Amino acid sequence: MIFDKVKEKIEEKYITTGKTSDLLPSERELAKEFSVSRPTVRKALATLEQEGQIFKSEGRGYIIKTKAAPDKYIDHELDSFIGFFQDAIQQGRKISSKILQQTVVPADSTISAYLEIDPGDLILVLERIRYIDDLPTCIAKSCIPLAVLPEIVEHDFSKESLFSVLEDKGISLAFAKRSIEVTPPNNLENLYLELEDHEPVFVFTSIGFTKEHKPFEYEISKYPAYKTKFESTVSK
Repeated sequence: MIFDKVKEKIEEKYITTGKTSDLLPSERELAKEFSVSRPTVRKALATLEQEGQIFKSEGRGYIIKTKAAPDKYIDHELDSFIGFFQDAIQQGRKISSKILQQTVVPADSTISAYLEIDPGDLILVLERIRYIDDLPTCIAKSCIPLAVLPEIVEHDFSKESLFSVLEDKGISLAFAKRSIEVTPPNNLENLYLELEDHEPVFVFTSIGFTKEHKPFEYEISKYPAYKTKFESTVSK
């Protein structure tokens, strides 16, 4: 069958030599490359998807997926306004969370400055271990002024996406100030992320703003530096 031969060519050229989360060429590009019709390419891709070698991401196309966990998790938070949960789902990954703390506390002087509120104003502190394919991948800590959404304390964020809850309530990200640096881990980070000896962590910080230029979330997340890669697309 022609589509079987196309399937083999895609495996040899792109899947065998590629990496997990790499994007395959479009159907049109593959049809042109292998001199076949798009329906033939579509059938080859569908077979590869059924075998679990690739998956289709809406708006992006087909992405390489392996049964074994990849060496690195690829994060796109520098490139888009989707949350950690949505990013992982689009990559066809299994995600789960463990709550370390979900408490309401007065903001200290540092957090209040980031969020442009008064010291002592109440904030929700949500801290979680994020697991990708059952492997600890991130310790994420978010601080949100309680005045932004008082009912936020009622949600179970071991099962829900913070990003989605905020968007559903009309609080959407218009722009953000973000940074990444590398630091040595502390004892808890070693424990929670199951780090190897002397393995550093990426410290990702973000302040999210509404379209009215009002900060509504301060986030600090920590990733195993040797097991994570941040990707970003830059255009002129």
